[in-house]
Amino acid sequence: MKYSPPTGGSRLTVAAVLLLVSAALVFMLPSVPGVERAIPRPIVQFAAVILAVVGIFLLVRFRFVTFTYAVTLREIGVGSDAAEAYEGEGDVTRIPPSLLDFTVTKAQGRRPAYTECVLSLGDLRRVLRFAGRREASNALRKELKITKYYDYTSSPNPQKVTVLVFEDGADTVAISAECDDGMHGALSSLCGTNNGQEETEI
Repeated sequence: MKYSPPTGGSRLTVAAVLLLVSAALVFMLPSVPGVERAIPRPIVQFAAVILAVVGIFLLVRFRFVTFTYAVTLREIGVGSDAAEAYEGEGDVTRIPPSLLDFTVTKAQGRRPAYTECVLSLGDLRRVLRFAGRREASNALRKELKITKYYDYTSSPNPQKVTVLVFEDGADTVAISAECDDGMHGALSSLCGTNNGQEETEI
């Protein structure tokens, strides 16, 4: 099971380009007669740098980066009865979570894709869904007191954020992803198999 959420798209590209063009225009303002007297050159240059940094960040983080989420069979599960059932029907929920991994791969521009994280679904304890990135971050830090939190969302303003909470002994880590409804449902089902807590918060 794999899913790649869409990136920011053309609107994000236009916004980033406008920011970069604005940065260039602002940077040249001190050369206009009378402007430098009204606004000191360092302030104008600082504003131009901020605009450029935001534009570049939008392009690098959200336009040229693609995340792929996958539920994959661990090596120890290859050849098991559950694995054969999965290969026949494509239903990961029929496999014990301890035989599955949740992986996130990242592709940036023309660079080869590489693995960002691999977590055993046998350690999955909670599956939460929030209406946005800020809501997810606030809930994890203020309510759940989780400090190890990794953001693997692809768009600057995601409408649905799935948060997965893993516990490995005394270590707790959470990751956020833009899963579609099918993957979110499968992960919730696997979480229930672990006797974890399945929740929905939108």
